[in-house]
Amino acid sequence: MESNDLVWYFFCPRDRKYSSGVRMNRSTGVGYWKTIGKNMPVIYNSRIVGMKRTLVFHLSKVPRGDRTDWVMYECMLKDKDLADGGIKLVWFPLCLK
Repeated sequence: MESNDLVWYFFCPRDRKYSSGVRMNRSTGVGYWKTIGKNMPVIYNSRIVGMKRTLVFHLSKVPRGDRTDWVMYECMLKDKDLADGGIKLVWFPLCLK
C-alpha cells in the first residue's frame, strides 16, 4: 500500500531477547532499532501515565549498522490505577521518516 503520509502507526507484539529476561528484541531481517536518549514521561492531568522511548533504525547487524533517518517512538502505559482498572499494558510504536 502506497502512502504519502509522513507518519505511520504500527501495532505489534514485542519479543523478548531472552525468554527469562526483560530486554526486548528489536532486530529485523535487515537491521535493528536502537534506543537513543532517555525515557521521557507521558503526563496527563499532572500525573505520569506512561513512558516514551525514542529509537532509530540501523541497517545491517549490531553494532556495525548504518543509521537511517527512520525514528520510532515506543509508548508504554505505566499508571497503576489505570492498569488496575482493567486497561492492559499497551505498546504502540509511531514511525516517522
